Amino acid sequence: MLDGSGDVLDWDGSPSGRLVDRRATVELGFSGVIVTTSGSSGHPKAVMLSRDALVEAATASQERLGGSGIWVNPLPLRYVAGLMTAVRAIVAGRGYVDADPHLSDLPGVDQRAYVSVVPAQLHAGLADREITAKLRQYAAVLVGGAALSAEECDRARDAGVAVVTTYGMSETCGGVVYDGVPLNRVTVDVAPAPDRQAGRISITTATAFSGYVGDPQLTGEVLAGRTVLTQDLGTWADGRLVVTGRVDDVIQSGGVNVDLSEVQSVLDRAYPQATACFGVPDPVWGSTVVVASTGPGLDELAEVVVDQLGSPAKPRAVMTVAALPRTASGKIDRIGLVDQWRERHGESA
Repeated sequence: MLDGSGDVLDWDGSPSGRLVDRRATVELGFSGVIVTTSGSSGHPKAVMLSRDALVEAATASQERLGGSGIWVNPLPLRYVAGLMTAVRAIVAGRGYVDADPHLSDLPGVDQRAYVSVVPAQLHAGLADREITAKLRQYAAVLVGGAALSAEECDRARDAGVAVVTTYGMSETCGGVVYDGVPLNRVTVDVAPAPDRQAGRISITTATAFSGYVGDPQLTGEVLAGRTVLTQDLGTWADGRLVVTGRVDDVIQSGGVNVDLSEVQSVLDRAYPQATACFGVPDPVWGSTVVVASTGPGLDELAEVVVDQLGSPAKPRAVMTVAALPRTASGKIDRIGLVDQWRERHGESA
């Protein structure tokens, strides 16, 4: 793969990170890999990432982080965030180490090293003194896959953890915006959106994907040259990109547009990692906000949301869950939540 041979190179999963040539021929006329999207808010898609795009993504990351280092990976290799830790290690010629998803075996380091996590892993790690102490040893702790609240970011940095927030997607070989600033050779545009302060984000980069497997129509809708049209909304603040939500995160409740990403932001500030909101059809309101909760009840949740966003955004139901369902890449599984709701309340819900 990365050596240009056309073979698929992969890690054997051992702590030493030994590289294995699996001798699997890359098909579809390109040299690279195919990864699937998480499918947290839609059907998973098979994304083709070329060798050149992967190398460029790793190079730009190393430039921003200030040098090469060992990469530690507690994420699945089959998704782009985990894959890119291995790619960065290969391109830099440095070591690679697998770690447990719960960070229980996170290695202490005495040389320059990086680790990539999702917000839920960081949240759990900060609750453990031993893990937090180890995280402090890393030159950077990349956090991506989902939005990291400002409060959680501040909490980590106050604990001495060198958090770097990342924004990107499978279609851009992972994160291409670090701490709100595009990496070298990456251009981010925010197109105005009707009736919104935020606009739709597009990313022009040499790390852009080559297309979706078997779906040229969708490829044409998302990819134009090296520009990826995302489903995300954002704004610029003090020269930094702020991702505010998704194009498809808006529901109509009582004739008023309600942005679920705004509701989620309020909930995240009040109850980190404890809630997830989603919309369901409602015979009276058209659609209504439901909150999956591992603790807080409806009255408490509704008061917090209404106080900041007004009554149209008020959650009108709570679905109690033992734990928030997540995809293998660490994102909240919103499709899974809707399915749970339907199972509990009938197919028409």
